[in-house]
Amino acid sequence: MINIEEIYHEYLLNEGKKHKQKYEMFAGWFSASSAGSCHRKQWYKINNYEETTPDVRSSRVMRLGTLVHKDIEKALNFYSDKFGFKDAKIYAEHRVEIPEINVVGHLDIAVDADKIYVYDLKTAHSFKWKKIFGRNVDPKPSVNYQLQLGTYGLGMMNFLDRKEDEVELGLIWYKKDDSMMKVQTISDEWIDNAFFYWVELNEALEKGDVPEIGSYNTPIYNWECKYCPYHKIHCEGV
Repeated sequence: MINIEEIYHEYLLNEGKKHKQKYEMFAGWFSASSAGSCHRKQWYKINNYEETTPDVRSSRVMRLGTLVHKDIEKALNFYSDKFGFKDAKIYAEHRVEIPEINVVGHLDIAVDADKIYVYDLKTAHSFKWKKIFGRNVDPKPSVNYQLQLGTYGLGMMNFLDRKEDEVELGLIWYKKDDSMMKVQTISDEWIDNAFFYWVELNEALEKGDVPEIGSYNTPIYNWECKYCPYHKIHCEGV
């Protein structure tokens, strides 16, 4: 009898390799999706260090997000073909390049209309959902998603030659438990915050030495080490 789970995992690992190939021409650049990450992790990434192979659970979680992303992109194309978007241009899975801060990435959705509306889709389980929209909101949440979205906003602002007050940011949340969706509006101040994060990172790594554990933004959050692909292989973490 064939092992379906094993076959599926090998398929997901192969899909992950194909995704990385999209960025081979940008060797030495930072990924927009890593905004807000530990400086040591970023150093390992741009220096092409070996990463831990994703386990079964991590691979499936990431794949679920990918499938939802693809469905939303198909929905936008479907709507555009059938009804059109009046006085607006849609960008889906659009590559954003910001050479001045050495960053590249693919945003989920951007709409060029009276403003530039930039959206990033995130899947979440019920616990995470309650921390964002419930009664007991997390008082000290991580801001990686906001910095990532701000990075995309900066890229589209430069790409379309628009001012910061002409950009509107939003996180589209998809709850995995019951497929509920909700948009969380994000302040445009995260465009500036993202820019300063990348400037500080570039300055911190320009010497070429790996950042010491415990130094500035290394790590930013203690829990980062648990999920870091370089933990245990190259870094003992905290």
